Amino acid sequence: MDAVLVRNLSKSFGKGTGRRDALKHISLRLPVGSMTAIIGPDGAGKTTLLRLLAGILMPIADEIRVLDHVLPREALALQSRIGYMPQRFGLYEDLTVEENLNLFASLHGISHTMRERRFNELLALTALGPFRQRQAGQLSGGMKQKLGLACTLIHPPQLLLLDEASVGVDPISRRELWSIIHQQVTRQNVTVLLSTAYMDEAERCDHVILLHEGEILAQGSPKLLAAPLQGHTFLLEDIPTAPRNLQSRLAQMPGVVDTVIQGDGLRIVMQESQPPRLQDDLASYGVPRAVPARLEDAFVSLLFSRSPRHVVALPPHRDDSHDGSTIVEVIDLCRNFGAFAAVKDLSFTVRKGEIFGLLGANGAGKSTTFRMLCGLLPPSSGALLVAGLDLRKAAAAARARIGYVSQKFALYGTLSVQQNLSFFATAYGLSKQHRQERIRWAL
Repeated sequence: MDAVLVRNLSKSFGKGTGRRDALKHISLRLPVGSMTAIIGPDGAGKTTLLRLLAGILMPIADEIRVLDHVLPREALALQSRIGYMPQRFGLYEDLTVEENLNLFASLHGISHTMRERRFNELLALTALGPFRQRQAGQLSGGMKQKLGLACTLIHPPQLLLLDEASVGVDPISRRELWSIIHQQVTRQNVTVLLSTAYMDEAERCDHVILLHEGEILAQGSPKLLAAPLQGHTFLLEDIPTAPRNLQSRLAQMPGVVDTVIQGDGLRIVMQESQPPRLQDDLASYGVPRAVPARLEDAFVSLLFSRSPRHVVALPPHRDDSHDGSTIVEVIDLCRNFGAFAAVKDLSFTVRKGEIFGLLGANGAGKSTTFRMLCGLLPPSSGALLVAGLDLRKAAAAARARIGYVSQKFALYGTLSVQQNLSFFATAYGLSKQHRQERIRWAL
């Protein structure tokens, strides 16, 4: 029995010359109790497909049947049987965890006598029990996602639609989210359709759909999709220099589809089933060995076959180009929010030409550290120097030399791409000629 049956589904937005096809002649079927992943580049149509199956958008199709409800005619009747978690789930950050659950229970018409039992189940499932009275705005990113999923599951669904539910959360929270989803499938026989940016998540599913520019390029089990790439994937191991120094050079070689840094080596995907021929100085790095193909290899190869990517030649990152100068210096940095210590005695240095990573779970203090490094948040104690400038004394001058991409980057949604670039170029004080050059470069 199929939980979802779709035949010849299309969807477009806009009119006339501004019309854009978001989905083109999509057909698929999802068996009851199955788990299916939708993968594809940004703008492929993943969110549009999920919103159509949730009954939110009006489709053009020969047939859409979800849990035996014909869409769009029976969209309202379907709502009580599905759970839909969009990319930006609407938690109310001034409400506590329990108050958010109560709100969504009221929206689903769950009686007060049933709520406590359901709340206890969900709070135990998500490990949010100790935070029942904490405001949602004070939760870490991973905890917010788990609360969002709990609110989605407040009325037990038969079909669960998840739009990149694990994006932006740390690996531990991602595992916890997947444990919750897996339990819904195995114990409750829930059918799950999810879009994801992570290939390892897609590989856990029974079925994978690859979308590109509104069309299904391929669908099937992860093993089935990866099978054509067997014999096309190779690993160049133990590279003595930084792998990224070699990556752009190998990417430009004939027949190379993709190169990915893997530990101290490079994973290479080829168009043909033969290893790349490393010549001249590249031959000194050894011979790439064959490795099993992955879903990610098939994903990249299928996209490459549709539109071979343009490789931007980057200058090699040479160790001898370092002059040893320190660009960032952090000494005994602390930041307190009342009695809560978000950053404690943190010290590190970043030298010219380095790529330096801060790794940690949600709530570890990464964003707080970045905001202090940008002069957006004063430290409670310690010293911060960026490009030789003391953030305590010259925050504005330091910010002029920093490019900062926050978790929620502040683009202006009502401005065009060109207008956003012009605004930020002006904000950085670029002269007219320099501004035009940099905008052309960015585009």
